[in-house]
Amino acid sequence: MRAARFHPGEGLRIEDIERPDVGPGELLVEVAACGVCHSDLHLLDGDLPIPWPTTLGHEVAGTVVETGDGVSTAEGTDVAVFGGWGCGTCAVCDQGEDQLCNLSNWLGIGNDGGYAEYLRVPTEKYVLPLDGLDPETAAPLTDAALTPYRAVQQAGELTPADTVVCIGIGGLGQFGVQFAAMTGAQVVAVDLDEAKLDRAVDLGADATVNAAETRVPSAISRVAAGEVSAVLDFVGDDDTLQWGSNALGVGGHLVLAGIGGGAIDFSWNPLAGQELTYRTVQWGSVPELREVLTVARRGALDVRTEPVGFDDLQATLDRLRAGEVETRAVLMP
Repeated sequence: MRAARFHPGEGLRIEDIERPDVGPGELLVEVAACGVCHSDLHLLDGDLPIPWPTTLGHEVAGTVVETGDGVSTAEGTDVAVFGGWGCGTCAVCDQGEDQLCNLSNWLGIGNDGGYAEYLRVPTEKYVLPLDGLDPETAAPLTDAALTPYRAVQQAGELTPADTVVCIGIGGLGQFGVQFAAMTGAQVVAVDLDEAKLDRAVDLGADATVNAAETRVPSAISRVAAGEVSAVLDFVGDDDTLQWGSNALGVGGHLVLAGIGGGAIDFSWNPLAGQELTYRTVQWGSVPELREVLTVARRGALDVRTEPVGFDDLQATLDRLRAGEVETRAVLMP
């Protein structure tokens, strides 16, 4: 089968490799679509060291074509693949939070991912039926939608009286705006790109702030209908974390979903909002992905994709690095 393999120190190669076999409890999925995620750039840059050649790609949808003993999922079932694989035996996995078990187990990091024609999945727990969803649309839901869905869940009990700020209207932020808007809260979108802010309005944002043209916390205060209850940071650099912290009202929640490598001082400050909560989110759980798929089946999510082939993959990653991919690029093997 063809696969896009990352060789540490050398880069990405399109190769012909052996199709994986399946053992007891395992499934083989023929990959129909795999989202091209900004996180893969961090892997290619060595920000998370991978010591051996690995097939990248963690946003997968496809068809089950082979099953091992003990698997009840029928061959021919179209599925979305949950990518936050855990060990399956620890207390965290027992609680249904497999993605928090050990990042080195994840699909496309510690295990070969979906930039390939076929994918071995270790347990049917990690395949969820598409039930009519298109694989090209469903693939990005497994991360680009799942992570912001969890971020909104971690932002407190949001009501129509609240104001939520979404910073960074890229691959994750576009879904963050949609899920935040579903709570009924006022949504303020922040970005450096006016076109992305226009897109945020189309997706349900009530107000926008162009960070290239104004002081962000002050601008948020001007457009917010009351104190800011939550900030969802889908960038995560020093600037965005500071903007978010400065914008929060009393009892506000700052939820970090971006992996921009930034940091912020965490200390008691009599001049800042009181009793703030700072937290991170790391992907989402299997039950949360099930809920995301349910929302998508209702037609409540606007998902825009750009299909690409193996021959376009490296160029697409280069465009993603340059900020030139406006929707969600999806590899169609």
